[in-house]
Amino acid sequence: MSTHDDMTGRVAVVTGGGSGLGRATSIELATAGAHVLVADVDADGARTTVDQVAQAGGKAEAVQLDVTDSGAVDSFFTEAFTQHGAALDCLVNNAGTDRGANVTEVSDEQWHQVFAVNVHGPMYTSRAFLRGVLEAASERERPADIVSVVSISALTVGAGAGAYNSSKAALLKLTEVLQTEVREQSMPVRVCALNPAAMHTPMMDQWNLPAERMMEPSVVAGLVRTAVTLDPRVVLQTAVLTPRVEYYPR
Repeated sequence: MSTHDDMTGRVAVVTGGGSGLGRATSIELATAGAHVLVADVDADGARTTVDQVAQAGGKAEAVQLDVTDSGAVDSFFTEAFTQHGAALDCLVNNAGTDRGANVTEVSDEQWHQVFAVNVHGPMYTSRAFLRGVLEAASERERPADIVSVVSISALTVGAGAGAYNSSKAALLKLTEVLQTEVREQSMPVRVCALNPAAMHTPMMDQWNLPAERMMEPSVVAGLVRTAVTLDPRVVLQTAVLTPRVEYYPR
């Protein structure tokens, strides 16, 4: 492990850490030395991730968190920064959901739920994280990191995924706004947008895609680790990951 890859002494929050990419990312960061706070609305899933982190030789703790509840998010980060201080310097906005339906068929509840998790959630967590980072700015030796797991769906269009496509496009724009704000205000923070294509995760089961069009979550988790361990003078702003058999012109 190189010096830059080493996350020893750092604390990371991974939302949606109870399954899929969130679980893979929690394991990836923990085995790099980070103490991971595995946040998920599914407490059992978060605990299972913690068990798998321990089996891999890492350290983590499970936190039940609904990212759509701004009050709960604020309370969680207040407590986390009180406990960990400036060591808490990494946020992975990974929690996401999908309610596949054509625009003529999608219900108000489905639309609102997708936006609540995929857009409002990352806004609440990023806001609370940034406030905590700024309070401890003088204690930081390196920039803090926010990585938002967006999606290739922010850049493409698919029938039957209007809520998901739209929410991910909104999340990408929110991430770009954060990048601009931290730069213009000289905040000690790097912000990265990852846009992966389909992965072997529970959320993708409904689409029945062929195996060659799916990536392993561990591959994307490896890029999350790269983004948060780059030389402090460098930032990975945006990345698109697809299987080699796929190509998404923009």
